[in-house]
Amino acid sequence: MATNNIPGYYWDEKKRRYFKVEKGGTAPTDAAWSSDSVKKRKLEDAASVEALRKLNLNKNRIVRSQAVNQPIMGGFFARECGDLDRDQPTAAFAQGLVHKGMIPLADAAWGSNTNIKHMLVVGKGHRNDICTAYATLDESTVLSSYVPRDGKDGRVHRRLIADHVRLPEHIRPYREIAVRQISDIKYSEKAHRILVASRSPSSGVSTMIFAPKRTIDPADTRPYWLIGENGTTLYMNVRGYGDSTYNDYYANVVCPAPRGNQYMFMVGSSRGLLHCGMDMSMRWSSPWGPGHYYNNSQKFRDIFAVDFQPDHPEVVLFGGRPGYLFAGDTRQKANLWHKLALKNTITHIKPLTEHQVLVSGLQSMLCVYDLRYTTRYKSSSFEVPAAVPLFRVDGYQNAAHINIGLDVDKASGIVAAAHDDGRVALYSTRTGKRLKSRDVDRIRSRYRAIHCVQFEPFSTDATPTLFVGEQSNISAYSFGVDNIDDEA
Repeated sequence: MATNNIPGYYWDEKKRRYFKVEKGGTAPTDAAWSSDSVKKRKLEDAASVEALRKLNLNKNRIVRSQAVNQPIMGGFFARECGDLDRDQPTAAFAQGLVHKGMIPLADAAWGSNTNIKHMLVVGKGHRNDICTAYATLDESTVLSSYVPRDGKDGRVHRRLIADHVRLPEHIRPYREIAVRQISDIKYSEKAHRILVASRSPSSGVSTMIFAPKRTIDPADTRPYWLIGENGTTLYMNVRGYGDSTYNDYYANVVCPAPRGNQYMFMVGSSRGLLHCGMDMSMRWSSPWGPGHYYNNSQKFRDIFAVDFQPDHPEVVLFGGRPGYLFAGDTRQKANLWHKLALKNTITHIKPLTEHQVLVSGLQSMLCVYDLRYTTRYKSSSFEVPAAVPLFRVDGYQNAAHINIGLDVDKASGIVAAAHDDGRVALYSTRTGKRLKSRDVDRIRSRYRAIHCVQFEPFSTDATPTLFVGEQSNISAYSFGVDNIDDEA
């Protein structure tokens, strides 16, 4: 193979031959083998080599600032450059959630060998940094406990309960009531009632109701809600009866009705939807109650999720197994309600806006649907096509758990979802992206799926705290810092 490094000669690639380098006076015009052309090419080649060398050096000198990768500071920089990120405030809040301690519901000597089955944390109504929690470890006993917070560092701990109660025995969790096969615990704010649903099969759907006592005197230093012996109150069992021929009625979920709705709460059962009025009478809402259920027994069996539209308190959303999302106005007859067909069994329904709703279910289904762009059908026919979601949240993991934790904070746009491997992940309700959170991402239960996840603010906070039922402990994750001395 010919080369072009022979002194005094020039190798022409096109003509595939050597030319003797000539001076400018004897060589033809614009000849490639003239001495001037050869010198010019040598200078250009040397400049190209030097430019490439400097480029390779500068690659290692230019490093992206770590501050740009942070949600808060990096988001401000991006905004100044004209790049708007819809998840910037959401990501900043998620990253700032810090583990702030826990309240144990069982002593170390006989700690539970499973995660908390059902949990309710209420911060509304209290006059200080304290919440009240109701939970069950074995689905047969409701325990109550205070969840106090240190005003200095924002941490929760059981020893702080002594600052709020008068008797030492009130420091430990209090046994409120025994209910067979507890399936859900909720709080009705407008009626001030704790609602405990039961999954025990019988001839009717059963819900236990009780009202915690409250201190009336503003000068009383005790918590506004009283638990323990001072908070003992009457318990009432409200039942919705079905067909006496069958004894397989039970409640899966209970949902308190908001202000503006005529009912106190609604119950999702094994055979349809029921409502309870302010007079404590429970009746069937859906057409799948007594006398109607068995006509569609293979296509409608259980309701696992019930919630109300935030802007329309009379509109209820519910669904379960099989995967049908029902929407109806409680002032209308049930046969006028509409439904959407989904691909999998529904476990949670969380309305986000007037039109958008977050739905989770089996086979790792976590989607957001826009009801304005989805064809809805009257409930007289079950042959409906599957609805297409606005977007699907990738990364959510729940293959087959019905009782698994999930909650949404609408203000920040965050959904906290438990995975069936014992982890908890935060996602954006606006885009479906996974949000990084140092302490929340560290959650890993040894007993697999976590059943209880709830956003609830302390009465003095503008942002909510994430409460997670890890083993027999109620863990708190609040926006803040690890050490109060780190605050500027």
